[in-house]
This record gives sequence, C-alpha cells and structure tokens, in this order.
Amino acid sequence: MISLGGVIGQGLFLSSGANLNQAGPGGALIAYGAIGFLVFWVAYSLGEMSTYIPVSGSFTIFCRRFVDHSFGTMIGYNYWACWSVVVASELVAVPIIMSFWTKALPDYAWSGISLVIVLTVNMLGARSYGETEYWFSLIKILAILIFIIVGVLVSAGLIGGEVYGFKYWDDPGAFPNGVKGIFDSLILASFSMQGTEIVGITAGEAGNPRKEVPRAIKNVFWRIIIFYIGTIFVMGMIIPYTDGTDNYDRVDPTVISPFTMVFQKGSLDSVAHIMNAVILITVLSCANSGLYVASRTLLALSQGNVWEQSLRYISERGVPVYALICTSLVSLIAFATSFIPGGALFTVLTKIPGVAVLVTWTGICVAHFRFRRAFAIQGRDLKDLPMHVPLHPFGDLLAISICPLLAVFTGYKYFSPPSDVGIVGQYLGLILCLFGFIGLKVYTKSKLIPLQDMDLDTGRSSISFEHQEGPKLTGSWYARAWKRIVIAVT
Repeated sequence: MISLGGVIGQGLFLSSGANLNQAGPGGALIAYGAIGFLVFWVAYSLGEMSTYIPVSGSFTIFCRRFVDHSFGTMIGYNYWACWSVVVASELVAVPIIMSFWTKALPDYAWSGISLVIVLTVNMLGARSYGETEYWFSLIKILAILIFIIVGVLVSAGLIGGEVYGFKYWDDPGAFPNGVKGIFDSLILASFSMQGTEIVGITAGEAGNPRKEVPRAIKNVFWRIIIFYIGTIFVMGMIIPYTDGTDNYDRVDPTVISPFTMVFQKGSLDSVAHIMNAVILITVLSCANSGLYVASRTLLALSQGNVWEQSLRYISERGVPVYALICTSLVSLIAFATSFIPGGALFTVLTKIPGVAVLVTWTGICVAHFRFRRAFAIQGRDLKDLPMHVPLHPFGDLLAISICPLLAVFTGYKYFSPPSDVGIVGQYLGLILCLFGFIGLKVYTKSKLIPLQDMDLDTGRSSISFEHQEGPKLTGSWYARAWKRIVIAVT
C-alpha cells in the first residue's frame, strides 16, 4: 500500500494537466507509458539487490560497494537533495490548496504548519510514519479508483448526459505537438513516477524483506498500469488538451487538477471540496514520505563516513533525529514563496527532482549491472537470489542509456526562447552531480571496485535461500487478471 500510495503526490494530481496540455491525450499516454516501462526495470533491479542485501538506504550503499565510493556518495547526495526539494515543493503547494477555502493565513504559515505536522509524524518513529502513511495512501488510492470509475461513466454519458468517448482525440487532436510534445512531457512524467525506489530504501526496516520486497516490486507493473496509465487514459477521453490551457499557472488547485475537471464535466461540482481535501492529503502524504526517505538516505551517508558523523544518532524509537532535522531545514525553502513569484519557484522545484530521479535510476542500474557481473565472476549461484530480474541485462542497459539522454536533451526547449528558470531547473542538479563526483574522485582518490573483490556478503539476508512460490492463480484469464489487480492494490 505505502510503496505505491506514499509517493503519489502533486505530480499526478496537479502536474498531469500540464502534460496533457503539452502532449495531448495520446502523447501523454505514450510519455507515461514510456517512463512506466523504464521504472519497471529499475524497480526490479533494485528489488533483486535489496532482497539479497536488505539495508536501509540500500542503493546508496550498493553504488558505493558495487561501483565506486565517490559514485555512491554522489548518488546519495543527489537522492537526498532530490527528496528534500520534493518535500519543499509539496509544501509550496499547501497554501495554494488552502486558498480554495480560506486566505486567513499567509502562505508561509500554511507551509510552516505542514512542515511541523510531517516532522512530528516522522519524529514519532517508523511505526507512526507507517500507520499515518497507510491511511493517507489508502485515501489516495481509493480516490484514484473512484476517479477512474467515474471518469469512464462520464465518458460513456452515464453521468453528466454527454458522451465523450474519443471525440477529443479527433478534435482538437491526440498529438497536438507530435513527437516534440511527447518528448517535452517525459520529465514531468518521471517526476510523477519517482518513488518506486522507496521499496529498496525501506528494505532494511521491513519485517521480512525477502517476502515483502519481492511482492511490492512484482506488483509495480500492475500499479503503473492501473494508477498512472489508467488515470491519464481517462483524463484524455474527457478533457481536451486545450481545456484550461490558460489555467495551469493559476493558483486554484481545483482548476489546475484534471481530477476535479473530470468531476465538473460530469456535473459533479459538489465534489470539488472533497477532491480539494484529497489533494491536500496527497501533498502532505508525499511530503511525509519524502522526509522519511531523505532522512534515511542522509543517515546512510553519515554511516558511510561521507557526512557529519553526528548525524548517525538514532533515538530509542529508531529515528535518525539529526538527519531528520537537517533534511527539514532544507525544506524551509518552501517559505520563499512569500518573496518569489510562486509560478517560477514551483517550476524550478518540480524540474529539479524530475531530472535528479533520472540520475538515481541510472545509478541503481549501473550498480545492479556490476552486481550481476561480480556474481558471475565470483562463481555465485543465481539460486541464492530471492528474486531475479527478467531478461537481464536488458533493463539495466536500457536505463543506463536512456536516463542520461533524457536528463540532458529534454531541456532543449529552454534555450529558444531562453528561459532562465527552465535552464536552472533542468541543469543545475546535473552540473552539481558532475562536479561533485569529479571533486570526490580527486579528494578521495577512489577507484572502480574490481569485480572479483566486490563484497557480496556483508549484510546478506541469509546464506541460502529457498524460493517461496506465491499462491497460484487459477480460473479464466479475466479471473486471474482480476486477482492480480486485487493483489496489486491491497
């Protein structure tokens, strides 16, 4: 539940409207499908390593152990900064959402109150975080399922009285900007889908990672199909890409959110308040998960002697207190909305994580590719792995080649005409990663770890592993498909 719902935030509920506007219904579907295909392979690669060596902050450690100490450190810093900024961007959205009901408090007050709430939940420990996030995730997932069902009924004319079908695919069109529109939508799509790697981050704190992590990873395919592709498909049927073109930069989230627009198309305007509450929960939930993940990543960095060692402190509740506080301080940039125009800041904040996550996915697949090579060279038996990546090394090579290309070339549109905000949001993180990695290599003199010397045993879950087969699905094809859907969302 948490592995999916915890990371669904403004990227799907709010920013998906911008993708629909850029790429059209057909183009947005292709963009989300392409990124979903990429995420599937990244999730499997991380899952294979995390079930074999379940440690908190997993891929940061894997990149240091399986590639190079400086490379792993750079990936760790990048991921920590990415989620710290995601927390900030979610807090930026809180006052925008609250303005639908009231403007009694200034923006910075709503952001501050939200930060205190998520910080308190995280300070109470993993149990408090888990229980809170479970209910938050359940609400979001139910909202999406209801949205898809209502959207289908609206499209068929059973609600609202107008039949939509695929008429907007013909007029004003499914691919208004062609390949360019699809390409431009890929970064926002990656921003929406980031967080699947959280399953690996939390593997070290799972009760039975060899059972729980493979189940979560194997359901990624179905969850991408149902929640992301399904949502975009329904939006594309009911909302033409020209509808609300001038509204995506406004501050009313019920206008920006395609979710609310679909309900309005069905003459269900009274649902606006409920949907606004769901969007608020969505934003707080994503900030809550982001703070949790970022603090654990910072803890892993400090335990690897690449950060201030005082950040290693863990309370009796199992909370990395100082790492949590340090991460929270970064999120205070949300208060800058009081002084900087919200649109510009919001664009920068959402662009940076979208590119940063591509760096993270590249690092995960580089680590897994070398992990598998070392496994073979050291004469290990693949039966020792609790789960196996299908068609290896296809997924690793795909992500290693595609992710860097997307990170570099999707920013072309900010040069003509020039956009300072776009250029900063697209390339600042990449530049910092590159120079940070070079600086660390020079300072630490670290070298690529030889495959034959790679440590494949420290932290290993067991010396031997007996594969546990899940319950066999029986019945007709549609009965088996339905059972898989139920498993994916429960």
